[in-house]
Amino acid sequence: MDKYDQILLRELLANGRASFAELARKVNLSAPAVAERVAKLESSGVITGYQAQVDLSKIGLPIQCVIELRLAQHGNQKAYDDLTQIPQILECYRVTGDSCVFMRAAVGSMPELEVLIDKVARLGFSKTSIVLSSAIEPRVPLEQLSR
Repeated sequence: MDKYDQILLRELLANGRASFAELARKVNLSAPAVAERVAKLESSGVITGYQAQVDLSKIGLPIQCVIELRLAQHGNQKAYDDLTQIPQILECYRVTGDSCVFMRAAVGSMPELEVLIDKVARLGFSKTSIVLSSAIEPRVPLEQLSR
């Protein structure tokens, strides 16, 4: 990845709907050159997709939380399969340490959060923290690529 690819990635992360003409102006390349570079980033798997960012509170999910789970039976594939069936869970990571799994979830109310916690707790010991705000928005550390 050269500096042009890094700039293109940065711009696409900021606006995944930017046209090739817009991107070309940002990197001082022609639109066809930008299209070719973006296609290469996609085909090589660097860019894996494009998605909309959604304000969860505006779709009725104002309460976000992080749930740590220590599975009752470590490495239980059925537990992971069960977690995928819970629609309130937005992300789920297998991790090292005391917990086996970290999850991010969103719910519409405190009673709904209680139901979610009860579902998750059937799989092991859980600990839930309510998200107050995001100190750092999701990002890709492109600056580290030039090192």
